[in-house]
Amino acid sequence: MNGLRYGNIGRIHCGPMRRSILFIASTLIFAVGCDTSDRLARLEKQNQELQVAVKGQQAVTDYDLQAKCSKDARAWFNENWSRDKDTILLDFTNHYNKTQNKCLVLVEYHYSSAAGPNATLWTNDMTLTDVYENVKMASFGENHYTYFKPTINTSDNVIICEVLSQKCKSIDEFNTLLAPYLSN
Repeated sequence: MNGLRYGNIGRIHCGPMRRSILFIASTLIFAVGCDTSDRLARLEKQNQELQVAVKGQQAVTDYDLQAKCSKDARAWFNENWSRDKDTILLDFTNHYNKTQNKCLVLVEYHYSSAAGPNATLWTNDMTLTDVYENVKMASFGENHYTYFKPTINTSDNVIICEVLSQKCKSIDEFNTLLAPYLSN
């Protein structure tokens, strides 16, 4: 029996051929182990390069979505709003909210109203709307009075202050509630 010696029953002794095979196998395992660390380093480098490429592509996609939102918000604004003789200010800003994948438009409209012979009135009306769904998400309205008699004084009256059904009481609260939608 080649490679086996009978001195102790149940014991197998290695002959020269078996030692050579074990040596070659252990050398291959060692060599493959070294190659694995080099391969792992190359894969990690390729992974980092791919991540940079993906971020670059994501930036291009984000820019394209922002540009589309800007164009669509302008079209929406022009279709839904117009100036008249009482308009003091009518303007909008748009924002593409990446997290919610929404194109938002914030319209600010100031207009004057008749308040009587001894007073003036102008109103600040602000709305936040989802352009693609044409859904109003927030509203703010405040009247600003100026009285001339008996002395000059002013007063402000909030008419509506609401962001997604959450009530507020001032322009500062309104802006705070809007911030998460207009910040990313």
